[in-house]
Amino acid sequence: MDESAPGVDLTYLSLGAGVQSSALLVCSALGLHNVPRAAVAIFADTQNEPRHVYEQVERLRAWSAAHGIPVDVVSAGDLLADAVARMEGTRSRYASIPTWVRGQDGLEAPGRRQCTREYKIAPIEQHVRALLGYAKRQRVKKRARALIGISVDELVRMKTSRTKWIENYYPLVRARLTRADCGRIVESVGLPMPRKSACVFCPYTDDARWLDMKTTDPESFAAACAADEALRDQSRSGLVNPAYVHRSLVPLRDVDFEALVARRRALPLFDSWSDECEGVCGL
Repeated sequence: MDESAPGVDLTYLSLGAGVQSSALLVCSALGLHNVPRAAVAIFADTQNEPRHVYEQVERLRAWSAAHGIPVDVVSAGDLLADAVARMEGTRSRYASIPTWVRGQDGLEAPGRRQCTREYKIAPIEQHVRALLGYAKRQRVKKRARALIGISVDELVRMKTSRTKWIENYYPLVRARLTRADCGRIVESVGLPMPRKSACVFCPYTDDARWLDMKTTDPESFAAACAADEALRDQSRSGLVNPAYVHRSLVPLRDVDFEALVARRRALPLFDSWSDECEGVCGL
């Protein structure tokens, strides 16, 4: 039983290894800003994260272990491999990746998204079940509290848990902490500033981040380009038009990110993290 929350049997931290969830882990471990102490932090690996995310997970794992909070890594499998296998008809399991297609009105439109729930939320919840002592399909009678790293400048991302025995809790919002505040918290304990956490081929990546990946992490960018090409034909899943990772409907390796960043510098950047399922990706 979590003594800090009556009626809650386990408090865990949903770790994305980005700025906010890294700061949340620091606060939870050190008791800062009235953030509850988590019994465990859990990172769900899609097996398609960029190198910097894996590096941050290992740094957080070492730092957090020294402060008494283990970081557990779980996985539902290889998201891209599963998607491609389903497209090829060699596997039935498939979680929709929201690639961009040309809609009936001629404009770009995102595809249906299931990847966050099936490859991030579901494996974390399955692990929490096990920590509470329950098998996969066994009815859960205990209660868990999920600490989620949404900051006050992203209030719109707050969601109620779809799982009735889990309560979503947002300590950074309660403490009125911004993303910038979170960055300072992470650096204050000697950890480097994290970068945005998302799959290398995430269709919700903005042009500035694509340009940064292409420039500083060519290995991850090459993997993203390969994923973009592998996901192009999704006719088996009902998409008639070609699918693209980039919303311009141009192959990722051919996109002129420098020009797009310069053109949009004075305009609001597209950002669909506000609609992201239950606030797990991008944190």
